[in-house]
Amino acid sequence: MFNTDRLCPGCMNDNGGEKICPVCGCDSSSQNPQDYLPVGFLLNNRYSVGLVKSHNGTETVYIGWDNSKNTSVKIKEYFPVGFCERKDGGAISMLKGGEYTFNEGLMEFLDINRFIINSELPSLMPVTDAFEENGSVYAVMQNIPCITMREFLNRNGGILKWEQARPLFLPLIDTVKGMNDAGIVHGGISNETVLVGRDGKLRISGYGIRKFRCADSELESEVFPGFAAAEQYDSSRLHMDSYTDVYGLCAVLFNVLIGTVPPEAALRLKNDSMSIPAKFAEELPRHVLSALANGLQVMPENRTKNIESFKDELVYAETASDKKTEKSGGAKADNHNSKNPKKKSGGTAKYVVISSACTAAVFLVAAVLIFTVFKKDIFGKDNSSGQSVSASEEAPSVDSIGSVDSGAAVSDVLFPVPQLTGKYYAELVDNAENDEYEKFQFVIKGKEYSDKFARGQICAQSLAEGTNVVRDTKIELTISLGPKEIKIANVVGLDVTGAKIELLKQGFLYDNIEVLEKYDEDREPGTVIEQEPKYGTQISAEAPVKIYINSYGGTDNASSASE
Repeated sequence: MFNTDRLCPGCMNDNGGEKICPVCGCDSSSQNPQDYLPVGFLLNNRYSVGLVKSHNGTETVYIGWDNSKNTSVKIKEYFPVGFCERKDGGAISMLKGGEYTFNEGLMEFLDINRFIINSELPSLMPVTDAFEENGSVYAVMQNIPCITMREFLNRNGGILKWEQARPLFLPLIDTVKGMNDAGIVHGGISNETVLVGRDGKLRISGYGIRKFRCADSELESEVFPGFAAAEQYDSSRLHMDSYTDVYGLCAVLFNVLIGTVPPEAALRLKNDSMSIPAKFAEELPRHVLSALANGLQVMPENRTKNIESFKDELVYAETASDKKTEKSGGAKADNHNSKNPKKKSGGTAKYVVISSACTAAVFLVAAVLIFTVFKKDIFGKDNSSGQSVSASEEAPSVDSIGSVDSGAAVSDVLFPVPQLTGKYYAELVDNAENDEYEKFQFVIKGKEYSDKFARGQICAQSLAEGTNVVRDTKIELTISLGPKEIKIANVVGLDVTGAKIELLKQGFLYDNIEVLEKYDEDREPGTVIEQEPKYGTQISAEAPVKIYINSYGGTDNASSASE
């Protein structure tokens, strides 16, 4: 039987019974704020609730534990701010006057997550359960280790080449299309909701109710500037549809390929222009630039209408007008093309030319691409890297991502194993500033006593420092329990906090330090006047330690007691 008493509420790893989790550093006594479910709350007689991981205007996400499968999960709770409140016992109650909005969102939340459960779309963050309880609804998701696309780009030079991005984005594009086909629009596709897993796959998270993705909704909404389309800022006049997700996908791909986030759509309504350095106009295939230009049109009526059309243009250099010509033109179309052969590397879109003087200060280049309805070709000669791709050609698969050199096979890229001994495990798995460790998978093999390494430090690694290995190689780690026996420090004369800190620094367990009281008028009030074992005794770090605090309150208290 798995011992859930030792689960860290912050990461759901076994904390070894220690107060401070050696994996994530969370205090085992941590609790959620009053408006959230308490730590340890049991949902559906199966899922134990941990700490809150995120909250937006409509949903709260908790780390959790599936007691049936003995695995960590994430639990999403429907909780629209301003339309409900938390009652004693964890239940949610609707606020008067907001019943319709609350129930409308509740049913949409449930329908979306039940669809995801039964879906086989490749890039969804998997949902394994959805149920009603506590006056609300809950969705349970697999807890897959991921980082956001924004963080991934920060760790990997800021951009990816098209050759790298193409195979990664195809499953994601197909997934969004599948959701759109089912009538589900994401509306929040961004570099925060597109996630990169350790397995090298892109996944999309954040599917929620439509009103949550409209800035002018009565709900406390969440839109992502630069990724949200114009219709999300004016939902009374414009309406979200599949073209909204086209805009979000294009904005993410723009961010990945160019390294910057597009201007906010609300600002583009006043000044509809976008620009990129000519360097990228020269390096990227023309059909990719064309697809981005058409997909990032600020007004929905000018934008690529759906994901299928976007994919055709992005991957196969085929636009809707091309398809129409092929279907209706037949031999006549061939004759027309024989007189005016279509360039292999481009679509039918054209672009506006703008003077280089307008942007020299920004890009220090002599050409700028402007994304507007009226476009003229500024690319000049053909770009051989942008040749059309047959619709029957399968996208290459990848096992992992991150290599800047797109010409090298991922499996050929080797990384030296860093020195891990002497470091704490949390430094390896929770250090967003250092990408030295994210190239490897770390597994705790076991724990052992060590006179050389302090308790909690890594004392052995399965692969030696400097060994060259491929990305995601598994490295087994041994965690130090500290010396088997410790010469206990002298804590007499310290206050209770100082005494505990000194003993913890030596490696003694927090829960094994017992604080007792003893009265002595001749000693300093509130200080340790005695300890067991005595100073200098050699004992195990796991042995119990008693410290006696002087309960004598001083002269004033003694006088009061005598009266």
